[in-house]
Amino acid sequence: MARSDQTPVFETVTNAQAARFYRLLGPLLARREVHKSLGGVPWDDDGKTWIVALDGKEVTGFIGVTKAGSVESLYTRPGRSGLRAQLVAAAVDTAGDRALHATVSHSRTPAYTAAGFKVDSQTVNFAKVHRPANGAKA
Repeated sequence: MARSDQTPVFETVTNAQAARFYRLLGPLLARREVHKSLGGVPWDDDGKTWIVALDGKEVTGFIGVTKAGSVESLYTRPGRSGLRAQLVAAAVDTAGDRALHATVSHSRTPAYTAAGFKVDSQTVNFAKVHRPANGAKA
C-alpha cells in the first residue's frame, strides 16, 4: 500500500486516449461514493482534459477542465483532501491563459481560492467561482 504522505504524480488524460482514460478513471467515474463526494455525477465530454493524481498505481484524486474553461469534478479519495489545492493548481496550469469558472461545494472552495479564483456568489451548498484570464483583473 502506498504511503499517504508521498507527493503524488500528476498525469493528464482525455477520452481520446481510451485505454489509458478507462484504466485510470473508469473504475471511479460511476462509483456512488465518488458521486456523493462530488454532489453529482462527473460527466466526461470530448475535449475535456482530466488531471489525475497517482500515488504509485492508485488514483488518489482527479479534476477535469473543459474547452469552455469550466473546472469540474474535483475529487480526492477519503483522507486525501490535502490534494485538492494541488489538483486545482494543476488544472489552472493545464488551462493556460484561459479564464476559468466552477461551481463547487463549500468544502472545496478554499482549494480554488488558493489558485486565484474569486467567489462570485454562494448558495446553501455551493459557491460559484471564477479566475480571469492571465493578466486580467478579477
